[in-house]
Parts: sequence; structure tokens; C-alpha cells
Amino acid sequence: MSVFHCDRPTPMTNLPTPGVDLIKEFEGCYLHAYPDPRTGGKPITIGWGATKKLDGSNWQLGETITQAEADSLLIAQLEKDYLPPLQKIPSWNDLTTNQKGTILSFGYNLGSNFYLASGFTSISRLLKNSDQWSDVKEVTRVFSLYCNPGSNVEAGLRRRRIAEAKLWLTQQQG
Repeated sequence: MSVFHCDRPTPMTNLPTPGVDLIKEFEGCYLHAYPDPRTGGKPITIGWGATKKLDGSNWQLGETITQAEADSLLIAQLEKDYLPPLQKIPSWNDLTTNQKGTILSFGYNLGSNFYLASGFTSISRLLKNSDQWSDVKEVTRVFSLYCNPGSNVEAGLRRRRIAEAKLWLTQQQG
């Protein structure tokens, strides 16, 4: 199976670009549909980790897309399915672009409706407590909780959570 890491610019969007970049870094782009790495089966995935077509139907093994289609699919799905629920997080408008990007990456990986959901107490608490947003130890600890310990994807998720915490803590320039 080939992986394509594309250096093409992200299409014009209002999405927090640092989050889109992080998603691309950790998802990789596969132009041929493949089984989910965690389950070895469904959901069938393609592009930058898309599990559904734009019409909501499932991908099938054997299907292929172009790089341009993969890029457009990612942006369309982030804008349609991920950004709206994340923008409902009460502190969303208080977050920096890097923090919004972090939450976009986290939500893309673990589901956009994670805020206040079962199993997401620590990240929800962090988002509620802006006094902890610059606490390096606490931010790193909280993100590190979400890496499926003992699974075949733990190491990759641990790297992703560390990168998300680092992006969260990175100050905006000018």
C-alpha cells in the first residue's frame, strides 16, 4: 500500500490551518481504499482518513481517488462534519488558531462530538478551564490520556497526542 504525503497547499478554507496540517501529518494520504488499521476491517478508509464519501455512503475496498479529490474531500468533511460541533464548545472563540487546530485534529481522530461525552472528562475539563491552557505539564498529561493503551495503534496515537499538545502550547506569531 502506498502512502502519499502531499506538499500541495491546503485549499482555501476558514479551518484552522495548523490543525489541517497536523491531520495530514498523522493520517497520511492513501489514494486506494484500505481497511481500518485498528479493526483490520470496517470502516474502510481512503484519502486523509475519510471513512465516508461526501454523500454519506461507505467506501469499498478497491476504490481509488486522485490527490486533488483526497484534498477536497478532507476540507469538505472538516467544514461540514467536524467544525460545526467543535464551534459549539463554549470556549471555542477564546482559543488561539493553534488551539483550535489542535482540537480539530483531536476531534477528527476521536470524533467531533467528544466535548462532555463519556470518556472525555479530562479534555472537556481542560477546555472549560482557561487558567490551565498554558500549563505545559497539565496540557501534555491530558492529551496523553487519549492513545488507546495496549492497542496496536498506541504508539502512533501517543506521537499524535504529543504533537497536539505541542501545537496547543505554541504561541501565535504576530
